[in-house]
Amino acid sequence: MKLHLLISVTIWTIVCGATGSGLAQSNKAKKNTAPEQALPTVFQIGENDKAYTDLMASQTTLLEVCDNDMKFAYHKLMGMMKEMESYATEVNFDLKGINAWMHFFWRADGSIDHIGFYLKPNSKNVAIERFKVFLDGFAKKHKLPLKYNKKFSHYSSFSFPLIRHDPVYDVSKSTAKANPSRRGS
Repeated sequence: MKLHLLISVTIWTIVCGATGSGLAQSNKAKKNTAPEQALPTVFQIGENDKAYTDLMASQTTLLEVCDNDMKFAYHKLMGMMKEMESYATEVNFDLKGINAWMHFFWRADGSIDHIGFYLKPNSKNVAIERFKVFLDGFAKKHKLPLKYNKKFSHYSSFSFPLIRHDPVYDVSKSTAKANPSRRGS
């Protein structure tokens, strides 16, 4: 529609001999707005593809913010997700059975800037708009206890209720065989 309008203005300008460059530049400036301005706080992945793609390109990862310490990053992320479960109880929103891909975007101070989500096929049915309202309320309330010099993000899959375990120490069900070349080290 904007392209059609721009073409019409250009043709009109040529035909009438008027200068429409101010209008054309105004339309161009609107197209080049920052992706964060166009993207709502909570969105379903696939709704705003261009803004979402642009936003992803400007982020660093949660792992980098945690000095590439996977255990530390995992604990920060799972702590936030446990707080999400607590918030769900507080506002009487049933998360049990929801399975979703979620992409969290944080500001440099750890506050949530955006949450993108997509329900998996095996998720329980949930009203999308109600889920968005829930996530928006959580985004306003929660702040990750991390600070960095720029914005950061993390994309992962979550199933509720959460089952938290420590992957570094919970080896009780490990099927990995010992590497003979590392014995004695």
